[in-house]
Amino acid sequence: MKISHVIRGEEWLPSLPTHKLLYQYLGWEKDMPEFAHLPLLLKPNGKGKLSKRDGDKMGFPVFPLRWEDPKTKEISSGYREDGYFSDAFVNMLAFLGWNPGTTKELFSMEELIKEFSLERVGKSGSKFDHKKAEWFNQNYLKRKSNEELTNLFQVILKEKNHNFSDEYVSKVCNSMKDRAVFIKDFWEQASYFFKSPTEYDKKVIKKKWKKETPEILNELKIKIQKIENFNKNEIEKVFKIYLEEKSLKMGQVLNVFRLALTGLSFGPSIFEICELIKKEEVINRIEKSIEIIEK
Repeated sequence: MKISHVIRGEEWLPSLPTHKLLYQYLGWEKDMPEFAHLPLLLKPNGKGKLSKRDGDKMGFPVFPLRWEDPKTKEISSGYREDGYFSDAFVNMLAFLGWNPGTTKELFSMEELIKEFSLERVGKSGSKFDHKKAEWFNQNYLKRKSNEELTNLFQVILKEKNHNFSDEYVSKVCNSMKDRAVFIKDFWEQASYFFKSPTEYDKKVIKKKWKKETPEILNELKIKIQKIENFNKNEIEKVFKIYLEEKSLKMGQVLNVFRLALTGLSFGPSIFEICELIKKEEVINRIEKSIEIIEK
C-alpha cells in the first residue's frame, strides 16, 4: 500500500514485534513502514488515559465534533459546536505531546507542517488542559479580521432577531475581541450594544448607587445632550470637566454611569460604548436606569 509511517498510541507497543514478524514472514520486509508510538493523552489530573466520557463529566469536549453513540444514543459534545475555531483546535492538538523547542506556541498549519518532527514528541503522557484549549481559541480570535468576526457574529444576531449593519457589528467586534474567547461571548458579554439592559448588577447598586446618584446622572445627561461632535474623546472630555466642576471622584460616577448604560460593572471603555450606541440611546438608558433602580 506504500505506507511510509504507522503512527499510533503507545498501547500498541506490545504488538509491534508481531507486526514486524508478519512483514518478514510474508516477504514484505523491504516495504515495511516506520513505526512510531505516541504518548497517551491523560486526564487533567494526570491520572489515567483521557476517555470520551471524561470531558462532559469535567465540563469540556473530547471529540472534535458532536458525536452520538449509535447504540446507546449517548451524546458527547464537540469542539466545533462549543465554538472553537478549527485552526485553534489543530494548534492545540499539536502541542499535546510535541513542542518545537522554542517558546512559540501559535502556529499556522503551514508552520506546523514545516516544524513538526517525531523526534520532538515527548515520551511521557500529556495532561489535557481545557483552559489551555480556551487560551488557543482566544488568541486565534484576536488574530482574526473584524470582517471575519462580523460574518460569524451576524449569524448569532440574526438567530436572536437583531438586524444591525456590518459596519456597526464590526466596530463592536473590534471593541470586544481582546476580551472574548468565543464568538458567542460577543453576545453573552456585550448584548448591551444591541439592546438596552433590563437588569442591573445588584452588587454595584448596593455598593455604588447612592442617594445623590440620580441627580448626578441627570446632570451628566444634560452635559451629554449638549455634545455636538459625539465621539469617545469628546464624551470623555465633557465627563472629566463635569467631575472637576462638581468636585467628584471618578469612582463616584464612572461605575454608576456604566451600570446605567450596560447593566454591568465591566466591559470596554464606556466612552467608546457611548459613541457606538449614539447620543439618543445614551440619554434614554440613563433615564430608564434611574426609573427602574429607584423604584
